[in-house]
Amino acid sequence: MIDVRRLALLREVSIYGGLTGAAEVLGMSVSSISQQLSRLQNELGVSLLEPAGRGVRLTADAERLVVHTERVLAVLEEAEAELLLTRGGLSGVVRVAAFHTFGTRLLVPAMRRLREVAPNLALEYAQLDPEGAIRELGARRADIAVADEYPGAPLSPTPGLVRVDLGHDPIAMYLPDGMREADLSGGSSVDSLARLPWVMEPRQTDAYRWARGICRTIGFEPRVAFESASLDFHRQLVASGEAAAFLPRSIAGELSGQVTRLPGRRGLPGGMHRTFLMLMRRGAERTPALMACREAIEGAYRELGTEPAGGT
Repeated sequence: MIDVRRLALLREVSIYGGLTGAAEVLGMSVSSISQQLSRLQNELGVSLLEPAGRGVRLTADAERLVVHTERVLAVLEEAEAELLLTRGGLSGVVRVAAFHTFGTRLLVPAMRRLREVAPNLALEYAQLDPEGAIRELGARRADIAVADEYPGAPLSPTPGLVRVDLGHDPIAMYLPDGMREADLSGGSSVDSLARLPWVMEPRQTDAYRWARGICRTIGFEPRVAFESASLDFHRQLVASGEAAAFLPRSIAGELSGQVTRLPGRRGLPGGMHRTFLMLMRRGAERTPALMACREAIEGAYRELGTEPAGGT
């Protein structure tokens, strides 16, 4: 009988591009994973890893085995879900890994809703960027990942996960407090935007690349004076007159200074939004606890007043 835990380790090596990546995500040593995979090789009588530069990669046999492993793990998750459904009751802990806005705008409303239907079910939260949240979900250190996704920058597909789109959070351009569209002088409006200090998310993020792309589409290179992963900090800088920014509706609220069009030009690029989404492991999404959490998070999202899934 093949050891399912070793199959799962092989899957992690496939997902995270090698022994080192899998070891970092799982909190294990490279040698420990290597030993487990060596035992799996001996059990099966086939080679699973082969040299690739300074590291290793999966053999063709190993890649085929990973495909079967996805099915095996999904079946096990489904079996557990069915047992929990027959047992009834909602108790235990659900671990959510999610981005910053979830913690500041959705977590408390979701916990309140969950408490009303499942007082014995606890929600735990860890703030992580989308990639980190998905890694935690794949490593089974999280049960739900909540992430945001920007147009033109889709999240990397991960086998074995179920995606649920919550909806769109429209994004607008905001000038520093005290400045209005009329202050952007006619044909030189683009030059005026280029001279402003801007606040954006860190340069390695999809949000930064998206915002910079919008600026370039309009026709200027932004002078990024501030970088922060906290969109509430972005809002604070706009409100204090220190920077311009692209702010989602969920963060901006009633903030003044929104730009709807540039003097002498057409409107801003269309489709300025980010998508809120949930991810769960296939099979596990049917457990009573995760279904209750999904409904609580969906309800909390509706409270934001943003666009539901399928909105424009």
